Amino acid sequence: MAIPLPPKLEKYFNRLSIKSRFFNKLLSFFFMPFVFKSGLKMNFVEDDYYAILPKRRMNVNWYGTISGGAILGNSELAAGSYLFMLTKGEYRMICTRLNYRFLLPSIDAIMYKASVDLEELAEKIKAGGKFNIEMTIKVFRTNKNKATRRIGSGTISFHMWPVGT
Repeated sequence: MAIPLPPKLEKYFNRLSIKSRFFNKLLSFFFMPFVFKSGLKMNFVEDDYYAILPKRRMNVNWYGTISGGAILGNSELAAGSYLFMLTKGEYRMICTRLNYRFLLPSIDAIMYKASVDLEELAEKIKAGGKFNIEMTIKVFRTNKNKATRRIGSGTISFHMWPVGT
């Protein structure tokens, strides 16, 4: 059974995980072990947000490529982290729909680039309360942390609500 944190403490931890890579890793160990074990690394910069999934044993399938389950599971986490950063940790979220199209297999680490309509998000945050938002994600092969070839793309819908409600 999960023990809920007081809203002020939860918001504090949320902001701390966005600002510090060390605390992000530490908090993911306790609260999001899938992120910790898969090795997903996020670059929390609004102008250039991306997440990198390294080629690790946990993420690789029988054929030596990044498995589809790892790509899909981490695409939800990468897109959610982007929304988490844009809302400054003030909102909780759950993925309601994920449509993904595989184009190529990945023999290297992969990079996720998420995008959302920032004006629509700002309007919904200003209105307050619960809302749904849709975003797109593109997945690329990486070579030394630079995107090389797109291997897939998709759309993701999230249901969001303020912390403490």
